[in-house]
Amino acid sequence: MGLTFRKLEVRDLREIESLITENVESVEPGLRIIDSCVLLGHARIDLVGLDSKDSLVLLALGFTANDEILLRVLDGYSWCLEYPDTIRRLYPKARTKVGRTERPPRVVFIAEATPDSFLRKLKQFSFPEVDCLRFLNLEVNGTAAVFFETV
Repeated sequence: MGLTFRKLEVRDLREIESLITENVESVEPGLRIIDSCVLLGHARIDLVGLDSKDSLVLLALGFTANDEILLRVLDGYSWCLEYPDTIRRLYPKARTKVGRTERPPRVVFIAEATPDSFLRKLKQFSFPEVDCLRFLNLEVNGTAAVFFETV
């Protein structure tokens, strides 16, 4: 008997957040979620995590990667750079320094659709480490699964 696939509908952002949180090892081995729906300055960051090296990771989620999500992350990222002491207080397990040098957070965008225009704009920003993933929520032979693809 062959495999049967069916795309499952994702209805809201909180459902995307749950999919990511429950399947975080599929996003990146060693990544763990430590906070959600965080205000960094005036920017809402959907998920905050630590990677396998305990670096801070800002995760932005959406149905479509667009200008709003990009500007929101840029604002939150900039706030982290401007207030590193506050970040260290909020997330004491995060390695925010290497020697005397501040270590900026990594950025990860996760969306169902990632238009070429978003990727072009993303290249113009100077995030030292950024990843962009597309997700697909599936049912495989009656079992729910989520698939992440690097864009």
